[in-house]
Amino acid sequence: MFEDATPEREEELIEQAAQYIVRHDLEDFAQIALEGTAPFGDIVGELGFMMTYPLAVTFFNRTGSDFVNMLGFNYKLNAERILKRVEELKKVKELQEKHFKEQEKFKRKLKGEPEGWFARQLWRLRFKRKK
Repeated sequence: MFEDATPEREEELIEQAAQYIVRHDLEDFAQIALEGTAPFGDIVGELGFMMTYPLAVTFFNRTGSDFVNMLGFNYKLNAERILKRVEELKKVKELQEKHFKEQEKFKRKLKGEPEGWFARQLWRLRFKRKK
């Protein structure tokens, strides 16, 4: 089934898993699930497969079986690769969110809105009453 998979397919599955995890803010859950089952993956190969299969199929639909098969061959290494990629994507996401917040703050300054949530609410109320 997965024996014929190429390294490119492995990378594709790892990227897909990492993007899904970051997109849905499941970093902590993934860390618990993957690191928590990693010691069992190498000791008892099928146990890692059995523990992650329901989660993978739930999250990745049909590609979940390929994903779990890929994890099963070298569970500990692949779990580490996924968590490493999740950390990279998480940093990128945090930078994008920070940049977006800075842009929003700059737009508010251009409009003349004050800083701070409460001051902005009062400022908006003042302009609504004038209309």
